[in-house]
Amino acid sequence: MMQRPLASSTPDARGARILPLHVAVCTGESGGWEERAHVLSSDVLRFADGALDVILVRHDHGEAATLDVSIMNAGADPLRVQAVELAFDFLGHEASSLRFLRHGWQSWSFTGTRALDEAGEPAFPSGPWLRGMYHCVGVPGPRREGWHESEIVSLVGASGGGPAALVGVLETGSAFGIVYLRPGGLDAAGERSVRIVAELRAEIVLEPGARRDLESVRVAVGSDANALLERFAELWGERAGARRDAIYRSGWCSWYHFFRDVNEDDLLRNLDAMVSDRSGIPISLIQLDDGYQRTIGDWLHTNEKFPRGLAPIAQVIREAGFEAGIWTAPFAASAESRVLVEHPDWALKHGDHWQRGTLNPDWSADGWVYALDTSRTEVLGYLEGVFRELAAIGFTYQKLDFLYMACMEAGAHDPAQTRAERLRAGLLAIRRGAGTDAFLLGCGCPLGPAVGVVDGMRIGPDVAPCWDMDQPRVIPGLERVLPSTRSAIRSILNRVFMHRRLWLNDPDCLMVRGRQTRLLPHEARSLADVIALTGGMTLFSDDVALLGDAERRLVREVVELGREVDAIAPRGSARLIDPLGSDDATRVVTAGVGRDALLASVNMSEGPVTLDFALGAQGLMPGPHTVEPIHAAARAGERAPEQSAVPTRKLIAHESAACRIAPARDWVVFCDFDGTFSVQDVGSTLVRARLPERRAELWQRYEDGEFDAWEYYVELFSGFDCPREEVDAFLGTIDLDPGASELVAWCAKQAVPLRILSDGFDYNLERLQAIYDIPFEYASNHLEFEGTQWRIEPGGRNPDCGCGTGCCKRAKIDAWRAAHPGAFCVHVGNGRVSDLCGALAADLVFAKDSLAPALSERGRATVPGPGESPVSDSERKNVVVVGAGLAGLAAAWRL
Repeated sequence: MMQRPLASSTPDARGARILPLHVAVCTGESGGWEERAHVLSSDVLRFADGALDVILVRHDHGEAATLDVSIMNAGADPLRVQAVELAFDFLGHEASSLRFLRHGWQSWSFTGTRALDEAGEPAFPSGPWLRGMYHCVGVPGPRREGWHESEIVSLVGASGGGPAALVGVLETGSAFGIVYLRPGGLDAAGERSVRIVAELRAEIVLEPGARRDLESVRVAVGSDANALLERFAELWGERAGARRDAIYRSGWCSWYHFFRDVNEDDLLRNLDAMVSDRSGIPISLIQLDDGYQRTIGDWLHTNEKFPRGLAPIAQVIREAGFEAGIWTAPFAASAESRVLVEHPDWALKHGDHWQRGTLNPDWSADGWVYALDTSRTEVLGYLEGVFRELAAIGFTYQKLDFLYMACMEAGAHDPAQTRAERLRAGLLAIRRGAGTDAFLLGCGCPLGPAVGVVDGMRIGPDVAPCWDMDQPRVIPGLERVLPSTRSAIRSILNRVFMHRRLWLNDPDCLMVRGRQTRLLPHEARSLADVIALTGGMTLFSDDVALLGDAERRLVREVVELGREVDAIAPRGSARLIDPLGSDDATRVVTAGVGRDALLASVNMSEGPVTLDFALGAQGLMPGPHTVEPIHAAARAGERAPEQSAVPTRKLIAHESAACRIAPARDWVVFCDFDGTFSVQDVGSTLVRARLPERRAELWQRYEDGEFDAWEYYVELFSGFDCPREEVDAFLGTIDLDPGASELVAWCAKQAVPLRILSDGFDYNLERLQAIYDIPFEYASNHLEFEGTQWRIEPGGRNPDCGCGTGCCKRAKIDAWRAAHPGAFCVHVGNGRVSDLCGALAADLVFAKDSLAPALSERGRATVPGPGESPVSDSERKNVVVVGAGLAGLAAAWRL
């Protein structure tokens, strides 16, 4: 019997789909695996593997499904549970060459795209302790040889579009998730599969009778790779209670110029410089980074470079009108720190020794830094107290670094806590101390346990005053996670989907200085473009005294543009064009800001490329438009006012180009009501229920040409007896399209007129406006009640149009054009009767159901719907976006 897909792109389970395969469990110290085949087909499943019960609850959502995973020890003895895995096959991708998103475990871990080849994950050459800083596990099991690896989530498909599959773990702090992938073989039908495994890392001792909810696994297929990632992040954030509403942060950080040599005079000198140039450098935050503390672990005590202590620093920053921020590494402590001297049992253990968290000769006498054990209640109390004190003296912005240390593979005081639970417990203690109003920024942090606790998250490795890693000696295996501007840009782009869905993305610091840097000016501009266009936080880290007018202007432009992009997140926010494209080629990021579109292209390659903005191919802006460079210092040749074709640019290696594309004409949106603005066709649904036989007879006569659409209405409703109360009750069952309120709100915000054009009746529209509290202007036919019977009147017959409707939509659009010369008219509809003439009169059509083929039959150019990157000739009228409802209108054209 054929397995029921967990997710399918088509209702008949053909095309792109994800099939369930098996569940496997790993128990005991030896880590042996036991598989149970074909068990994911049940909606609710419970099966025993020795003493361990695994409980799965399946929730289907058409193109996606979610599997909730729990475990229970049904035996009489404690049981060590290492992991549970769920295996799937992705079929129907129809691609000969596939790529996948290799997502990293923590902030600094490699996140980028790779080819899904037979080689699998490259072996890590430097040992499990070092690998465990950047990966969920230090030693992958031998059964994973030849598999590719991705932590939390992965996306697989072809570069350039086509069906894609997402498998991800909705981490909420209960367990860590790893996704493994490898090319599969051919099935009986000749389809080549992709084998995907989601592994939930428990690594706990489960007492007899104890039950633990691990995490949920989401699988989804679709043709819009960005939408798959965005919906995953939205659902993840909803489940984990994401803090995603903090105000946009812009500021200055001491690290990337002064590093650990920062002193109080450096900080105050830069503070004075920013006070004197508030309009030129419009920031709100001053953050003191590493270098002030007496030793790692003693965060309330300063060294000789800050002789007055922390309280006066916070006070002077706040009195200058800025938010005060400070850096800590809360789960780290050196051997000479007061916390470990007084409490040596508070460290995680590696055998009989303290667990080493990192090696840094600047941080301790012996170079080693150790990890605190947050499974201990005493450690949680200590953390809570430290951050309560920091908040009390005025540091309301807390940068929390090296957070991975709390969940390293080590011996903990409480073996019943997962590593993810240890990290979340530590973060929650910090939150309790700092308070709900403090802004917590995670860094070096495994992502899942932090969702719902932090307000911002570093989403890549450190930037650096150089394009590529510039260190004389590099430990093998760390080449792509150490500080460099290239690596930072790669992660910023590949994690853009997280912004305002999980937290505020922190892309790390902008660096614009032209002195004391190895970044070339165009490389610094590339970093600036990516930070601005993705809308994340903007901090810069240059000595202000080194900045000239042009460099200060660049800081201002990035802050202002980043704030503009952030304001429309998450809906309409930045997207990476072709998320499965190569990280070493030209990457393009776009954002829709009001009626404008922003675009930045970055040449990540080592040679020159010729850039064609190709607006039509990106689906950014229909109709005539103006193109203007974003930066004041950009080349004059980038400006192309009143043009539809965008000029090409040659980009040298590591160079970017960014522009703002604005419509050259005013827009207006005309939208059908029945079956478009509303889910159901109001009139048709009512008469199907009340007049089924009469409707069938009259409809046949209409199709035979005996009368037109309005005459059909007159015959149908002649003597129709349906009291007002019954109509009102029926209207209460009508649903509006999920995108209706979004479209109305967007049009109001952007001053784009929206007109509902309906061949239905005004009474229905007025009542539905009241029911849903959603105002709109409209044109329609008229309905009055004479007792309990209906009396109808046309809303605008047009003898010059062949539509034969009571409210001719072509006439309404033509009248608007006459009153507003040059207007760009958009029409949204679904039917081939009343909508067809309006669609033929519009410049751009969003069509679904029978309207789409009707327009195609008349030779109108059609393009794919949302997620398919519409390709249009913007000078041609009646370009049709197929399959787009109201939500599709925003999705396809980034409104």
